[in-house]
Amino acid sequence: MEALLKILLPELREASLVFFVRTLLRAFVQELGAQPGEEEAPLRENTLLLEPLSEQEQRVLRLLVAGRSNPEIARELVISLNTVKTHVQSVYRKLDVHNRVEASEAARRLSLL
Repeated sequence: MEALLKILLPELREASLVFFVRTLLRAFVQELGAQPGEEEAPLRENTLLLEPLSEQEQRVLRLLVAGRSNPEIARELVISLNTVKTHVQSVYRKLDVHNRVEASEAARRLSLL
């Protein structure tokens, strides 16, 4: 089962599924009594989202990565500029990043796009 989950993990696109599979893999590591760092290194390779992005945050992230400005994102999603700013800050917090470039890199690394 563990081997199958490791094969499946890189193919997953939905953050909640990635979280679930990583949780299962951590359970295997703990159950087997692996030495610290032995099996956990691959799990740390792609930072795990502790809190998945909402659908609207995912939309904002896609437009953010595409290089759209906050006003452009607001127009496209038909939401206020303040709502866009709130979503952007939430995305930054959940991805543990500080700017759009870091958010783009994290989104690609986590296969969120």
